[in-house]
Amino acid sequence: MILLGVALAVYADSPWLVIPFLGALTLTSFSALDYALYILLVFLPFSFRFIFAYGTEMQVPTEPLLAVMSLALIVRLFVTGRQNLEIKFPFRFPLALYALSLCLSLVNSARLYSSAKGTIRALAYMMIAVITFYVVTDKQRLKRLFVFSVVPAVVAVGWTVIFLIDRIGMWRYSSAYEGLPFTSYSHYGAFVAVFLLVILARNMFDRGIRDRVIWTFLLVFFFIGIGMSFSRGVWVSFIASVGFLFLQKTEGVQHKKILILIGAFALFAFLLSIPPVFRMVTSRLSTIASLSYGTNKERLIRWGTAVMMFLRHPIMGAGYGMFAFTFKNNPAAIGLHLSQYKMGAHNEYLQALAETGIIGFSAWMCIILFFFVYGFRLLKKLSHIKESFPEAEDISFYQSVIIGVMAAELSLMVHFLVNNMIQADVVGVPFWLLIGVLAALGNIIERKYAGYAQ
Repeated sequence: MILLGVALAVYADSPWLVIPFLGALTLTSFSALDYALYILLVFLPFSFRFIFAYGTEMQVPTEPLLAVMSLALIVRLFVTGRQNLEIKFPFRFPLALYALSLCLSLVNSARLYSSAKGTIRALAYMMIAVITFYVVTDKQRLKRLFVFSVVPAVVAVGWTVIFLIDRIGMWRYSSAYEGLPFTSYSHYGAFVAVFLLVILARNMFDRGIRDRVIWTFLLVFFFIGIGMSFSRGVWVSFIASVGFLFLQKTEGVQHKKILILIGAFALFAFLLSIPPVFRMVTSRLSTIASLSYGTNKERLIRWGTAVMMFLRHPIMGAGYGMFAFTFKNNPAAIGLHLSQYKMGAHNEYLQALAETGIIGFSAWMCIILFFFVYGFRLLKKLSHIKESFPEAEDISFYQSVIIGVMAAELSLMVHFLVNNMIQADVVGVPFWLLIGVLAALGNIIERKYAGYAQ
């Protein structure tokens, strides 16, 4: 970090700055992979798009750091050999199949260079699940991971909320997020929902010792944050995930569910009591099922285009990232400002089907299936241990974290039905990180309660 600071001072206006920058990231990743992960999470909401020659772009420092961390992990596993490989990543098969499908899709790509760039970026994002699994090996590191994630999230969301209040009349436009850590209300809302659902689950299901003042503050803070999102996809996905939380049965949480419901209704009732907010929200709700609404029309056309792309290349797809280059935006439907950007299919599942074919889509669905099956098995195992050994410690803590991680991932998966955001680092990193956290929780639980009867 000292070397990087000196380099920033000396080479601030020089293209040579990239060399000491990558050097510092490489040294950190190879010497302390856990701290490299924490650095990634600290800077995640504040990363920026950097343009290189030939139109090549990179989200800095997220993507270069992810690439170096992936290399560092591969080298570590190769050097240590069997000792680390005995601890197997539980989702390795669907992730490997999905990675293979991304590479196979390049065969049909009409823009090989662009598809190859996108594939490398996607593989780097996927690796965060594996990195998290091997880094988060105990409860202490799990807590550090949360702290290094939530502190910058509080800063970024607080910063955004303050400016959104000032720009209340522009909520429905991407221009309201100009100069803020997030590029649109969809990315902002999806990011906030991840933290809110984990915190909500911890407040509902953890009966252990914790600082309830801090956790209550975080709950209220992120509730206010998600209340400022103007995305219909965020609203639907958040409601679905809260429903998932309330369906989970554990002892002594019924009164907490009632209190949280009352508090949430009170907060949203207060927000809706503000006349400009009420008018915008009701107007927005009225467009959810309207086929005459411009963005709804655009979505239907994009979904149809994705299906047609799939029918042309049903096995291996049309090439990763090719939807954005195939679909021609209609300025009359989405406006001149948005039409200049090459956006996706507005549905992550249909986009996977179009770009990676039946192989990639099947692998994508396997990742989702494996994730939830694994999570429910962990919850069942913890319940069995609790029934057989009431003296076992931290059961409710791990239950609350597992439920929160599953609810947060569910919110992203529901949101992916109407948007494709996994290519953005503020959404892609949390998505793959949650998969890694659940796998790490399984490893921690396996070791912590190994002495208890099966």
